[in-house]
Amino acid sequence: MSAVIDLLNKFNDPRDPEKIIHPLPTILFISICAIFCGAEGWDDIVLWAELQQDWLKKHVDLSNGLPSYSTVRRTFIIISPACWGKLIRDVVYHHHPNKVVEDQVPIDGKTLCASKCDSKGVRAIQMVSAWSVENNIILGEVKTDSKSNEITAIPLLLELLNLEGTTVSLDAMGCNEKIISKILEQDAHYLIGLKKNQPKLFEAVENHSQNKGTNLKNLVEDYFDDSHGRCVRRRYFAFDVPSEIKKLGFTKMNTIIATETISSSKYTKGGVSAEWRYYLTDHNKSNPKLATYIRGHWGVESMHWCLDVHLNDDKDKKYEEKAAENFAKTKRFLFNRHFH
Repeated sequence: MSAVIDLLNKFNDPRDPEKIIHPLPTILFISICAIFCGAEGWDDIVLWAELQQDWLKKHVDLSNGLPSYSTVRRTFIIISPACWGKLIRDVVYHHHPNKVVEDQVPIDGKTLCASKCDSKGVRAIQMVSAWSVENNIILGEVKTDSKSNEITAIPLLLELLNLEGTTVSLDAMGCNEKIISKILEQDAHYLIGLKKNQPKLFEAVENHSQNKGTNLKNLVEDYFDDSHGRCVRRRYFAFDVPSEIKKLGFTKMNTIIATETISSSKYTKGGVSAEWRYYLTDHNKSNPKLATYIRGHWGVESMHWCLDVHLNDDKDKKYEEKAAENFAKTKRFLFNRHFH
C-alpha cells in the first residue's frame, strides 16, 4: 500500500496549482481502490469513498473532504494516459518481485465496444495489450481508435517492452514487415498467425502445406484433449519455408507451422469438424517449443474474456477519449493484482 502511495506522490500533476483543492494522489488512490471494489463510473467512485472515509483517512489527505463526481471525472480526462500506464506498470513490477524472465509475449487488440457513440462522432477505442505467458500479467497496452490502426499501435507497444530473447506471438494483423522488423530489432523472435489478409502469401503457404508440408516426417506434436464435452485432436507440422514463398513474405521467415484441429462433439453438426491454421516464424523448424508458443498465444484471449466477464470492460460507456483510456488501463491494473 505504501509503495503505491509513494509512486502516486511522484506522479506529475497537470492541474493549475491555484485551483487545486484535492491532492492528486488522493483522487487517484480513491479511484484505484474504488475500481478495485467494483466501481464502474464516477458516481460509483464517489459513493464508495463516502462509505470508506474512515479507512481512507489512514492513507491519504482528506483535509478538504472528498472529491466530487466532476473532480474525479476531470482528473481522468486530463492526466496523461502514457504516464498513467507507466505508473501502473511500475506498481505491477513492484508487486511481482519474483517475476521470471519472459519467454513468450502474445500481443492482441480488444475493442471497447461501448466507448463508441455515433451521435457524438466518437469511435470505439481499441486497446492493444502485451501479455506475459510466464508471469500471467499484462505487460503494457496502447490505445488506438480503430482495428486497422493496430498496425501502427503495435510498434509503439513493442517500444515499451524489454523483448530480448522472447518470442512475440501475434494474430494475422501482425503480418506486416514494419512490425516484424521492430520485433527483430529488439533481438526477439516472432510467431504470427497467417490468414487471408495476405492473400498471395496465404494461398502459397496453404498449397505448399497441403501438397508437401503436412506429411508424417514433419509432424512435431500430436495429442488428444478430451474435455468440455468434446474430444479434440491437435496435430502440428513444422517445415522450412521454400525460397519461392520467402519472396512473398517477411524478414527471416524460416518455418511454416500447419496445425490441424479435429473436433468430435455431440454439439457439432455432422459429429466431426476439422480446421487448418497456418503460422510463420523466424524460429528453426527443430525448435521444440513451436506448438507451445501457438497454444500460449491463447492466454491473451483468455485475459480479454476475463476483462469482459468479470470487469464489464466491453460495456464501459465513457466517451471522453483520455478518460476512457485511463479507466481501461486501471481495470487492467486490477486484472494483474486480483486474478493471479
